[in-house]
Amino acid sequence: MLTDCRRWHRSTRSALWGLLAIACADGSPAMAGDNRVADRRPGTGESTRFAIDASSLSGALIQYSQQSGQPIVFSDRLTRHLPATPLIGGYGSRDALDMLLEDSGLDWELIDGRIIAVYRQECDGQDCDSPRDTVSNNPVYEPGIEETYVYGSRLTGSRIRRTDYSGSAPVDVFRSPDIELSGAQSLGELLRFVPAVVGNSTSTAIANGGDGTASVTLRGLPASNTLILINGRRVANDGLAGESVDLNSIPPAAVERIEILKDSASAIYGSDAIAGVVNVIMKQDFRGLLAETYYGETERGDLETRTNTLQYGTGLPNGSLFLSASHYEQEPIFSRDRAVSASADTRALGGTDLRSSATSDTRVVLADGRTLIADGAGYRPAGPDDLFDYQAYTTAVVPLERTSLYGNAIYDFTERITGLVEFTYLETEAASTLAPTPVFTAFEQSDLTISADNIHNPFGEDITDARRRLVEFPERRQLNESEVIRFVAAVEGLYDDWNWDAGYTWSRSEASQITRNLVNADRLQRALGPAAGCLGAEIDGCTPVDLLGPAGSITPEQVDYIRADGRVSGYSELSSISFNVSNALLHLPAGRGDVAFGVEYRQESTDKRPDDLLASAATLGATNFEATRGKRKITEFYAESVLPVWRSPSEAVTLHLEGAIRHSNYSDFGDSTNPKLGLLLQLGSELLLRASYSRGFRAPSLNELYEGETEEQAFIDDPCTRPGSAAVLPGCNGQADPSRNQFLTVQGGNPALEPETSHGYSAGFVWTPAALGSLRLSLDLFEMEQEDVVSSSAQFIVRQNALYGSFAEDVTRDEMGNLVLVRATNINVGQRLVRGADLGLTYHFPRDRWGQFSLNGNATYLGDYRARTDAAAPEIDFAGTFRDEASEGLGGIPQWKWQLGLRWHDNRWRASADLHHVSSMKEQLPGTGGTRTIDSWTVMDMQLSYTFDVLEGLRLSLGVDNALDEDAPLAASAFNDNIDGRTHELKGRYWYTRLSQRF
Repeated sequence: MLTDCRRWHRSTRSALWGLLAIACADGSPAMAGDNRVADRRPGTGESTRFAIDASSLSGALIQYSQQSGQPIVFSDRLTRHLPATPLIGGYGSRDALDMLLEDSGLDWELIDGRIIAVYRQECDGQDCDSPRDTVSNNPVYEPGIEETYVYGSRLTGSRIRRTDYSGSAPVDVFRSPDIELSGAQSLGELLRFVPAVVGNSTSTAIANGGDGTASVTLRGLPASNTLILINGRRVANDGLAGESVDLNSIPPAAVERIEILKDSASAIYGSDAIAGVVNVIMKQDFRGLLAETYYGETERGDLETRTNTLQYGTGLPNGSLFLSASHYEQEPIFSRDRAVSASADTRALGGTDLRSSATSDTRVVLADGRTLIADGAGYRPAGPDDLFDYQAYTTAVVPLERTSLYGNAIYDFTERITGLVEFTYLETEAASTLAPTPVFTAFEQSDLTISADNIHNPFGEDITDARRRLVEFPERRQLNESEVIRFVAAVEGLYDDWNWDAGYTWSRSEASQITRNLVNADRLQRALGPAAGCLGAEIDGCTPVDLLGPAGSITPEQVDYIRADGRVSGYSELSSISFNVSNALLHLPAGRGDVAFGVEYRQESTDKRPDDLLASAATLGATNFEATRGKRKITEFYAESVLPVWRSPSEAVTLHLEGAIRHSNYSDFGDSTNPKLGLLLQLGSELLLRASYSRGFRAPSLNELYEGETEEQAFIDDPCTRPGSAAVLPGCNGQADPSRNQFLTVQGGNPALEPETSHGYSAGFVWTPAALGSLRLSLDLFEMEQEDVVSSSAQFIVRQNALYGSFAEDVTRDEMGNLVLVRATNINVGQRLVRGADLGLTYHFPRDRWGQFSLNGNATYLGDYRARTDAAAPEIDFAGTFRDEASEGLGGIPQWKWQLGLRWHDNRWRASADLHHVSSMKEQLPGTGGTRTIDSWTVMDMQLSYTFDVLEGLRLSLGVDNALDEDAPLAASAFNDNIDGRTHELKGRYWYTRLSQRF
């Protein structure tokens, strides 16, 4: 297989292995000595800088081969159950290999003076996995031997294969052992604690306004600004005309590692990579059968989670096969089951009262201005506590069920050409629970006036403002289903000195959403109208509805008449053909130079179809919208190069220049050309300085371009609700009702949108001091400027209208000054400036009789997050603040977010302890204009595992998340559960166990 490295699977004798390896490894360094690697002990000769952190010995040996440039052969049967000792620092090749094989029962020697062969130290005749030839005395290898031809691996953010592990921009790598130690059962759950991930990412922790999908938001930019790849290839977005890929559509059990590039990469990958790239690498090099089961639940007995996984991998005569099947179930957490989220009234906790004015007993405003509420014995004046607490009904974490299948097959057509076929099928089901449907007759798109002669109207006048929570209805249920299919066929190989690959990718995401127990607005309008138009079900098919009475006044017959369900379905589809070539120019004066070229043709399409009720804005309690349909074609060309600019006579100091450029042609808006430049200055073996500049762009999504008009009740802070402001602001014609915080908003697409553009800068260093052994420190400063941001901000329009009287044609108020309707169409008006720093730490303590300890840490500091909705609007610094997405905010943007992990392993034992920290944030209290502080939050996750020797390959893991049971801090302005559910977790202490058996 010609991928990250070249591995051949053959059942030949050692002589053929030696000839094959020599042929493949032409140009790799020769090794001195008869049977051992040349002695390069520190202090006695040249050393190699190693960064080996694989969990298995198989992975560690492959990393050793990549980083040392030495071809190696070994039996996966010998190594697959053995752990590896992390190795970071400068070592001689011999010393490094000896350290990797220490206490493993394995040894090594050279074949034909060039290829390292790993074998078992002791041999008992036929029981030895690597018997020796009686004539040559060389090891004889069985099927399953792996030979690695090292010509480099692709690092996310580059199309060039490299043997080093550092580029001009920082890349975080989460390998399979890291994923396992996290205990996460979904990629969204794993990535939420990454320090660079802040803002409005979605997950199943977002119930009201969520749909069971998960996204990632690097640097606090929207999810559409982070490109999601699988094995370096694009994937279709979420099926409901989504702006990004649903991470829940990627089967985590089949993931080998995740690489996160924290830098703009439009020059390499094209659109959507303004904030960075998340590249999910799936498993390939897997041998044997794995059966695994996982169970977890919170200390309070909810959020029960089960995962069952089967995986099988085998070597074929000319290739390999890998299959993975997994089933995942997650039960819910209800808002009422946690103290912080039990009530929308958080005044006792230091927050505010966000209960709804749509009460179970009807709240009515009469023509004389009086506000009354039904109490079963008539009507009384409404008081400040006559509000509805919807938190008693809602799910805080959505129950989810996921079934996934993944497989790949690799076939070596020749020694230089390899084919790959990859397939994914995944189904998900999510079901969230919401409070019964509210009715605000004065603020719906339909005219819901209760006629004076309606048989249930006791006031003898038309009622235009009645607010009622329909508790006679069952609670609303939102059911989301999705089906994702992905297929890849690729061929790659070597021709002379050129590495090439050609591939076809097709993926499709289909999704549907059903919201039950809504209100049919057309029927309700008729049921509230003049008596002559609604005489009874037996007479004219219409049942008058008692919307003005106390809770229980709406009879089952009335419920049946106006109750409705809303359904929407859609798909996103992507297909692409690509061709890439790369070459190492070995004869440049300063060393090896690399170039890569490529072309990609891509088609994208989406279709979101509401049923007739939703499309005609005829429901209450759900989002009404028109259909969205769009498609486009994209052709892209790119070139990339890494060139050695200068090398000192001692070769200890080198300067490399990275350059890339990509030209993109879109059928719907035109062309975009984006370059990137980077510098790498290596100062000896200890210090690497790096810097980069990149220009990025994001093509407006098909949804942003072609979305039909969408109607929703958006959370808006209306300045006209404050007494002191309403009297003086030019856009206010009276004090609006302060008890309302949701207002009818209509949004829509704009085919005239232009791409968002950005300029990104970064500079930093990687320091690996030899005097401190295996310490590795990194610091990178970054700045990103973004212009022409696509915005559809009803909040901005309302604020500008109130303060300055602008956007008068988009804001409608009634005669009392209340907001009736806000129109907000997508436009290119936004600007952002983000500055900060990324820090990284890795240290492996010297191994002693207590085992091996390692320390890993990452942190992100956001010093500035300046944004403006329009060039004429004031610039606001959001760094260190929280503003909920439901109020058109950016979510939580903490200035500091870090994680620090301690790892330990000793023979069959492994353990980890991880701290996750989010700094405090400021929030604005709704309706008051005041601010408060959301407390900082630190949690500890722990895990312990043991591999049994009674049954080889059996491993038991026990873990606890949030071991100290740290409560999520109150966010008084949060729409969901009074916390920032995208940053903090509501679950509290969570226990889990995992049992796996590998054969």
